[in-house]
Amino acid sequence: MSKFRIDKIPKNEQDIEEIQREIEESHPHEHEHEHSVEELIGEIYLNVQSLQSKVEELNKSNNNCKKEISKIYFILGKLLIALTTNDNDEKIKNLKEVLSLLE
Repeated sequence: MSKFRIDKIPKNEQDIEEIQREIEESHPHEHEHEHSVEELIGEIYLNVQSLQSKVEELNKSNNNCKKEISKIYFILGKLLIALTTNDNDEKIKNLKEVLSLLE
């Protein structure tokens, strides 16, 4: 049994057909396995699509986390200003900004 080496991940039907052709050319005498190879490539393709979808979800989640962390730092900065300033108007202004961000 020989190992297959696929240099690229199939991204569309043409890629799958190309991989199938390469497999058939390297093993022309194994016609009875042709159908199972096609099924295997199809399954791999579906798994790659599933992984791509999961990567997109993780990227969205990652971006949302970045926004929330940025918001937390902004709030901490405003609280620090409110705690350290002697100007009551500045304290009120910064605390109102914090309050509006938290609502």
